[in-house]
Amino acid sequence: MSAAPPPPRVDLTADPTSGPERPGGLVLPSQDDPVVAGTTEAIGGPPGRHALLGERRFWTPLRWLVLLTLVTSLFGWWQKSPCRVHAWVDEYQYTRGCYTDVFALYFAERLNEGKTPYAEHPVEYPVVIGGVMQLAAKTVEVIEPDLDERPRRFYDVTWLILTACALVVVVTTARLAGRRRPWDAAIFATAPLLVLHGTTNWDLVAMALAGLGLVQWSRRHPLAAGVLLGLATATKLYPVLFLVPLFALCLRAKQLKAFAVTAVAMLLTPVLVSLPVYLTSPSFADVGGTQTQVAASPLDRLSDEGLVRALSPKVETFGPDGAPVVGVNAAYRFFQLNTTRPADWDSGWRVLEKVIGHPLDQGLAPGEAPHALNRGVALSFLFCLALIVLLALKAPRRPRLMQLLFLTVVAFLMTNKVWSPQFSIWLVPLALLARPRWRPLLAWQAAEAMVLLTRFYFFVRNSDPNGQKGIGDWWFITALGLRNAALLVVVAFVVRDVLAPEKDVVREGGVDDPAGGVLDEAPDREASWVGRPLDRRLVKA
Repeated sequence: MSAAPPPPRVDLTADPTSGPERPGGLVLPSQDDPVVAGTTEAIGGPPGRHALLGERRFWTPLRWLVLLTLVTSLFGWWQKSPCRVHAWVDEYQYTRGCYTDVFALYFAERLNEGKTPYAEHPVEYPVVIGGVMQLAAKTVEVIEPDLDERPRRFYDVTWLILTACALVVVVTTARLAGRRRPWDAAIFATAPLLVLHGTTNWDLVAMALAGLGLVQWSRRHPLAAGVLLGLATATKLYPVLFLVPLFALCLRAKQLKAFAVTAVAMLLTPVLVSLPVYLTSPSFADVGGTQTQVAASPLDRLSDEGLVRALSPKVETFGPDGAPVVGVNAAYRFFQLNTTRPADWDSGWRVLEKVIGHPLDQGLAPGEAPHALNRGVALSFLFCLALIVLLALKAPRRPRLMQLLFLTVVAFLMTNKVWSPQFSIWLVPLALLARPRWRPLLAWQAAEAMVLLTRFYFFVRNSDPNGQKGIGDWWFITALGLRNAALLVVVAFVVRDVLAPEKDVVREGGVDDPAGGVLDEAPDREASWVGRPLDRRLVKA
């Protein structure tokens, strides 16, 4: 009997799905990134160029990424689990580091009482998050008859929803990384911030929708991209910022038609999604510390008050005790809170106010907007946006879309008056797509973990009447400074790659912009109306 032929050897560096339009093979982190290569030494080093794998591979990169994301999400559930079963007394939620808005807002938004978001209680988030809250709350009412167990089940159901969103994020990130670099998405799949903030709030819902929208853009479907990015904007507002760098790149590449389709769809979608909720939501006011309905919905008031007064987001009326109050439409409350809130704990504006010894706006009446602070936020962000647009137009080679999206969201967070800790998770997929290197991204996330820890123990000090527990304000501010410095290092590397595109690892092997859609491989010409062009010749990017 003749011996069976040996199984074929498969080149690990070759991508079986790649075609002639994508030069080069699959990029393995163990061979591409020094941190991953060093880590693999514990198990014998990176795989060889002709590793024996057999004819079939069940564990494709995408399946490994899904598995890694599930494991990381389970760690996230375990990290928050003490706050599910232990009473929040003596600052337990801070000393154990397990605080989550999901558990807290189940009570604060009166979901535990069966209230419907917006219709029966105002919600401080855009309408898609209110819908996700309602979905989870109604699911719990069906599956859990024990009222005492429902808060824990609400967290568990929400964790399942957010874990599904995390899987969408990792898959879309792998798609956006291109055929050669799907393993870059492992930076998100194993991210410490996914453990710490995956279920701090509902941010993963917006991230999943934004990822789907960007994938549609990369596949040259601008209308679908606009609709999905619009849904993401109706969940968290930050995806609407994508329009600015996208416009700059499309202007440079002369692809304004695709941009216009995406922009119109992206701006109309959140309006069309939110308008029915707005029209059917009553107005509420804070009466004695409780959100109390003080006016009917705009549709119910239309015949009596006319179109203009009925559609106004604010209503001057009287509370149950006869005192004059200003009611706010329940679906508009998110915007009203963001206008009137002061500098939040983690923002640079609060640090500035701490240094100068007083708020930028002094003597404000209750509910009055801090106009000086709001102007400072707007002007500083617009200045950063102008720099990003200038970079997009003046760079020697058209930047990749993900590089500019990352820089835009960083600029928004650093200039905003609110930087809640969970907002940082927005940056993880954008950062790894902008510059897929483990060391700086892990260093930045370690700094984020320090910010969260010092923030919680600073809160412990604030709640202690004797000021003996926890840590002082300057420990927290120092952690913020280290976090910002670590993030700015990543920003510096991305800007360097834009100005010196030959150092951009994503573009090795002749790749242009895997997530660029109509921008990928488009002719590149610097906008002639911005100064003197570096090169007036029409070139291939």
